[in-house]
Formats: sequence, structure tokens, C-alpha cells
Amino acid sequence: GGGPSPPRFARTLPTQIMQSLLSTDATTDASDLSAYLESSVDIDPSLHQGILKALQSVYGNKISVENLESFGVEGLKALAASVEQQEIKRGGMRGKPRPSRKITFDIPHHRTHFEVDWKKGDSLLDAAKENEELLGEYMEGTCGGQMSCCTCHVYLNEATLQHLPKPGRAENDMLDLAFEPQDNSRLGCQVELRRELLDMEEDIVVTIPASVHNVWK
Repeated sequence: GGGPSPPRFARTLPTQIMQSLLSTDATTDASDLSAYLESSVDIDPSLHQGILKALQSVYGNKISVENLESFGVEGLKALAASVEQQEIKRGGMRGKPRPSRKITFDIPHHRTHFEVDWKKGDSLLDAAKENEELLGEYMEGTCGGQMSCCTCHVYLNEATLQHLPKPGRAENDMLDLAFEPQDNSRLGCQVELRRELLDMEEDIVVTIPASVHNVWK
């Protein structure tokens, strides 16, 4: 008779990936890999397929739980974020509207503020551009989000910062050139709405500095 039927999760994988993961000389089947990604790393099951496909370029067809462990929790979470971003950009959410939440842009030097929708996968700069009639004069994004200027410099409230990874060296280098950088400074093009921010209960408040330094060349 035939072998055991594929686990339920495996039926969601492309045929070639499923076959390789369930081959007789593979060390682990897809259900074990999925269980590890969900229970140990807290990665949404909808992203498992893309993660395993990406990891095949590193580990080949015989991906094991040990491979996932060696990749590390932070590495897997970063890979999940990248896969999620690609899915969103490709419209891979099967036509479903993207989740969003309300955020506040505060402009204290003009004594005004705006509440706008921020869509999952978009950066703060994207949100500002989508509401250009309100925010166009306050967040230029001269370099188009390539981290080559600091015209999308913003200040973030503490609750929001606690849900974000630390800025990398390149972002810090640009923030050094920004107008009055502070400990809560970030480049709007580098802050994307991911699950941690989407699910947080506290308000997201983005404060626009009183001026910008346009150092883009």
C-alpha cells in the first residue's frame, strides 16, 4: 500500500516543495517544520510556504527542524517579514483588503494634527504620500524612500518605538544629518506597519520636526 498521507499543512505547499519535504530521505516532514515555525517562533502559518521555499536555497530540499534552529529566531522572524512584504507587494493576499490602523501625525509647530489610515506593509512615508493633500508639505521623501536623504525624518512615541527593531547603521548615518535628531528619531521610509505595530493597543503618534535638512544629492 501507499505511504502515509501528507499532513494537512503540506497540502498548501506547491507540489515540488511538498514532494521534496516529504521525500523518503528528507529528515523532517512539512508538518514538523510548520509546527516549529508557529509554536517556537510565532510565525503566521500563511507565511510558512514562502519561508520554506526561501530556505531551500540555503539548505536544499532536506530542511530539518535543526536547520530552522540554526537559522535562529531573529533570522526566521526577519525572513518572515521579508516574505510577508513580498506577498503584499505581489498582491498575494488573494484580493483581500490589507489590514490597517489609525495613526496620528502631529505637527506641533503648526498646531495641528491629522489622523490617517496606515496599511499593513506600507511605510510611514507611504502613508504620508497616500495622504499628500494633508501631509505633502511636511514629509517630502525626496529620495523616494531609498534612505539617501533625511526628509522623512520623524519622532515616534515611546510605545511605538518599543515595538520596532533598532535602526541600522545606514539609517543612523542619515539621522545624524537630520534636523534636531533625538533618541526617538526614525526615517519614515524605514518604519513599516508589521504585525507587532498593527496589534499594539497603544496609539501610534508620529511627530513631524519643525524643519528638515535636505542633504540628498
